[in-house]
Amino acid sequence: MEPEEYARIAAAEDDHWWYRNTRALMRAALAPWLGDGQTILDAGCGTGGNGAWLGAHGEVVGVDVAPEALDFVRDRRPSLRPVRAALDPLPFRDRCFDVIVEVTVLYSVADDAAAVRELARVLRPGGAILLLEPAFAALRRAHDTTVHSQRRYRRAGLVALAEGAGLRVERSTYAYSFLAPPALVLGLVDRVRRDPVERAGSDVERRWLDRVFAPMALVERRWLARHRVPVGSSALVVASRPV
Repeated sequence: MEPEEYARIAAAEDDHWWYRNTRALMRAALAPWLGDGQTILDAGCGTGGNGAWLGAHGEVVGVDVAPEALDFVRDRRPSLRPVRAALDPLPFRDRCFDVIVEVTVLYSVADDAAAVRELARVLRPGGAILLLEPAFAALRRAHDTTVHSQRRYRRAGLVALAEGAGLRVERSTYAYSFLAPPALVLGLVDRVRRDPVERAGSDVERRWLDRVFAPMALVERRWLARHRVPVGSSALVVASRPV
């Protein structure tokens, strides 16, 4: 990710609609596995907003490879213990975390299968991991370049990564279905521009979209409590490690 993007994310992640809704999705999806006094890993924690709420359930370790991101964690997120490391290998012993969250990280690592195997290695039997990644190559656009994206996922592909690491998939779906059509249009526009990256800006700076998308996100979240959606700009998988 470009270093300046971390500053943009840190400034927006507490109240931007996407971050608020993503935390609510995570909380609902992981509810059966969340308790008290747990040890939790935020894998690829970025500036810390996606995982800081988990501090209510125990000790949260935030791992990221970018020192710029961890500086924001130290300054703003006292509930996270920052550790600079890549996902492969992780500097932790086997079976040491009760819950692991990974939000929009695998799409930017060279070997995503190896990274998921490492996450599975440090997950305790009976524990759960949540993976949330950008979906569908057709939705790729200039912002993907800003965040150094190497790929996007189909739901089945993310499921295969989890199962290939020996995990049992408990839930899988797409999310942000209402973002897929505008993302497709933006991607087409970017592909005909001469300088799409320079013109694209950052998604988190388009704050006027909060009042448009936040109500849609709430409706979809209520639907996802009992159902899947067949398409979306993100793919979500919750998997557990068999006892």
